[in-house]
Amino acid sequence: MNRPSFLTRLSGREHKEKSSAVNHSGSDANLAPKRRLWRQRSLASPSSALQGLQTLPPSPPSTPRHSPKSSPRTLPTPSPQNPASLPPCYSRPVEAIREEQYPHMNNGVYMDHSGTTIYARATVERFAQRMYSNLYGNPHSASEPAKISGLMVDSIREKTLRFFGADPRHFDLVFVSNATAAIKLVADAFRDLSEQTRSGSFWYGYHRDSHTSLVGVRELASGEHRCFGSDAEVEAWLDNPDPYPDSHRAGGLALFAYPGQSNLTGRRLPLSWLRKLRASKPLRNTYSLFDAAALAMTSPMAHVFADVDAAPDFTCVSLYKIFGFPDLGGLIIRKDSGHILALRKYFGGGTVSLVSTIGSAWHMSKGLDTAHTNAEDNNKSESSHGSRLHEGLEDGTLPFHSILALGEAIDVHRELFGSMDNIARHTLLLSRYLYDRMVSLRHPVNGRPLCKIYTEEEEEGEGKEVYGNGTKQGATVAFNLLRADGTYVSYAAIEKLANDSKIYVRSGGICCPGGVFTALQYEPWQLNRARSAGHHCGSDGLSVINELPTGVVRASLGAMSTVKEVDAFVSFLRDTFIEEAGTRAQESSSNISPAVVSSVPEPGFEHQASTCESV
Repeated sequence: MNRPSFLTRLSGREHKEKSSAVNHSGSDANLAPKRRLWRQRSLASPSSALQGLQTLPPSPPSTPRHSPKSSPRTLPTPSPQNPASLPPCYSRPVEAIREEQYPHMNNGVYMDHSGTTIYARATVERFAQRMYSNLYGNPHSASEPAKISGLMVDSIREKTLRFFGADPRHFDLVFVSNATAAIKLVADAFRDLSEQTRSGSFWYGYHRDSHTSLVGVRELASGEHRCFGSDAEVEAWLDNPDPYPDSHRAGGLALFAYPGQSNLTGRRLPLSWLRKLRASKPLRNTYSLFDAAALAMTSPMAHVFADVDAAPDFTCVSLYKIFGFPDLGGLIIRKDSGHILALRKYFGGGTVSLVSTIGSAWHMSKGLDTAHTNAEDNNKSESSHGSRLHEGLEDGTLPFHSILALGEAIDVHRELFGSMDNIARHTLLLSRYLYDRMVSLRHPVNGRPLCKIYTEEEEEGEGKEVYGNGTKQGATVAFNLLRADGTYVSYAAIEKLANDSKIYVRSGGICCPGGVFTALQYEPWQLNRARSAGHHCGSDGLSVINELPTGVVRASLGAMSTVKEVDAFVSFLRDTFIEEAGTRAQESSSNISPAVVSSVPEPGFEHQASTCESV
């Protein structure tokens, strides 16, 4: 069967030398806030029920109150001795916002925002009011309640794209349950389409710091995959892909994935790779999958999507990491790349325009119809390509009530914090303050440090240059604790003791297998011996094996985090783990001694080129 002509891009993707047709800044500050939320609207018509939900045109850029005129990417150093020197970043003190909108955070110190941030009270209240003020039907129906839901979903889809700074003329948004579902959607489509290529499979490259969900894509690539063990390896591949011929074979298909921010350490990876990949002629059939789940939580995304020609082909986001509620994810698709996904095999309810079950089996995909029609119709403008791509990718009934809640969450978020630039500044300043306080903790008995903090530059003594620099680091601190004699405290014990003190962090491998064992400086044979000793992911794993930790503790901050919380956390570390003369930090049964490990036979293992190849 002849493939549609728009698939010829697989054998020769054009590299356009023109600038974006639209100078779209995408800043949150450019979006005019909604006037007020609806008040007991009738069901007379979809338009009346959607009043206040329609996307408003961007207002002229303005400088938010308390926002610096200069770029917030590199920030002044706050003083640990004078936390009051932390400058205000919002229109009112964060403590006032906390008291009014986050009373449910008063009974503890929450420092796991990278898992999910916390929802505002106003979001829940406004969502509840919408729910009991209107009648919403299944968007797949044609009733008035169904039309209300359909129009509401369309409006919030566009609002969400604009929140991320992604021009709806060039990008589409597919609602999914979480970022992992977005990744799997892309992976399944690449597997299905690659079966039509000469090799019958696709090549997959991913960075060492990738989340487990990105690593898992390699299982669909039929063994043709590569874990890049460092930034330098990625740069070398982009400059000269010849050592990796499978990544650019003629008529082949390839996918390169990496996170914008490490889920483990908060390290931010270069955005320049996206532009280099798009500009590379040998890699013209290699597409990009950008994991922005951690990055988008505290960083504006306009700089990712402003230049359409340098934007990722596919970007996954976790909306609950940004707003706390609802529990939704999203896949942002560059429309010029959308045909790749439209050719997936599986179809669910609502994604097809016609299906035959009697006689020959065939179906018409809405997504494929859209991509084919737009690519064939030369009279259509480029910006209209794939304008309804999401219709062929959202299987079954959408979680339309959750999408309604998302619209409220975006509005409340903007009202409380102003813009993502403000949040970036607040969290970067606060994370630098946290870092400075943690590195100042030392055991009086011998002056040795309590905290070992994992950053890319820490070994070179440049950790202080990382925290507060939004280009290099997010609002996350990954660490282990050391006793005065230099041995490690069990990270599981740290989390348990913190939890008992109502301080909430996360510990373990943090779903970042390549990143964690690289940070801990494991060799492949050590990881295999740890497996033989019985270690596995989870709170009941072995925290320390042969005097080496198997994971870390992660403390992560969010838009509503405060200096008081940081101080409480540091006080907990100091009061619980600092050793005076004659004392010792907490012991834990989750440790395993060198003698026990040495008695475990080493499994057969073929040495790999890098640690992440073994995870």
